[in-house]
Amino acid sequence: MGNLFFPIILLALVIFISGCVGQLEKTARETAAETYEENKTETEDSDILDNTSLEEANQTQKEQENTTTSAQKLLFWQKESGIRVPGVSSSIIFLNNQYWMYYTGRGIELARSSDGLNFVVVGTMIDVKDVSGVDMVTNPAVFKTIDGKYRMLFEGSKMFYDKNDRKLYSAVSSDGLVWIVEEGVRFQDAGDGKPGELFASVPDVIRLNDGKLRMYYTRGATSATALSGNEGLNWTKETNLKLRKVAIDLDIVLLDDGTYKLFFTTFEDEFGVGEQWITSASSADGINFSADEGKLIEPSTPGGLITDPDVIKTSNGYRIYYGEFEKGEHELHEKEPNIMSAFSSG
Repeated sequence: MGNLFFPIILLALVIFISGCVGQLEKTARETAAETYEENKTETEDSDILDNTSLEEANQTQKEQENTTTSAQKLLFWQKESGIRVPGVSSSIIFLNNQYWMYYTGRGIELARSSDGLNFVVVGTMIDVKDVSGVDMVTNPAVFKTIDGKYRMLFEGSKMFYDKNDRKLYSAVSSDGLVWIVEEGVRFQDAGDGKPGELFASVPDVIRLNDGKLRMYYTRGATSATALSGNEGLNWTKETNLKLRKVAIDLDIVLLDDGTYKLFFTTFEDEFGVGEQWITSASSADGINFSADEGKLIEPSTPGGLITDPDVIKTSNGYRIYYGEFEKGEHELHEKEPNIMSAFSSG
C-alpha cells in the first residue's frame, strides 16, 4: 500500500495539471476569438462611421460647390431701353401666352404684354376702397394655388401720427382679372425700427419641394421669411434673414441646379440714405445666404433709387423688372417712378 501511494498521488497531480493547462488553452482560445470579434466589430463600426462622415463631407462639398456655382450666375445684366409701365413693384405671371404684370400704380394695376417689353395697361385690380381699414394698397405678389386659381398677397398700409403700420392682405381670382379680396389679415410682423410699429412689406412667394409656400418679406431695413401649409391663407414666421445691414425688396429665384438666388436692394449707407441699387446673394437652402459681389443694377442718374426687383425666367435667359426713381441734376426730390427692365443670359 505504501509503495502505491506516491504513484497514485503523482498521477492525480499530472491529471490536475493537464486539466488546468487545457482549461487555460481553451480560455486563451476563447479570449482570442472574443478579441477578434470585438476588433472586427469595432473595425466595421469604424468603417460605417468613416463612410457616414465621408458621405456627409461629400454632401457638404456638393452644397458648397452648388452655392459657388450659383454665386457665379446672373451677375451681369444689360439694361433694356424704354419704360415698361409707369409705376413700381411688379409681380409677373405667365398666363394665356402673355406676361401679366401686377404692379403698384393707382392701387394695384394690371398690364399685359406678348413680348415682356411692350405692355398695355388693363386697369386697376385692387383699389384702396376694396380693403377695410387701410389708407393705401401696394406691393402685390401673385402665385398659382394647387386648385388652379391665383392668390395675390399685397400690402395694406395704415398711417398714424407717429407710425405707419404695414400688414399683408390677400385676394383670390380664377382668371387673373376679377379679384375677390379675402377677409382678414394674412400676415403681420413687428418692424425692426420704431417700437410698436407693424411692418410686413414687399412679399415674394415661392413653392418648396414639400408643397409648402415660403414668403420673403421686408421688416423695415431688414427682411425675413414665413411658411404656409394651406396655400397662403395662414403664415407662420420662419426666420430673420442675415444679409446686409440694409436688405429690402426681396425677390427669390430657384435656379435649375436646385440652389437659390436672392435679389434685393440696398444702400451704401447703413441708415438707408443715398443711392439705392440691386444686388444678390446665393444659397443652397433658401435660408442661409452668401452675398454676391458687386452692384447688379444701379440708378441711371446720380442720387436716384432702384427698387423692387422682380426676376423671371424666359426662353433664353432671365429678365429683371425693377422700379426706378430718377433724379434731375437740380431737383431735390426724385421723379415719379417707372418700371424698367434688364436682361441676363445667365
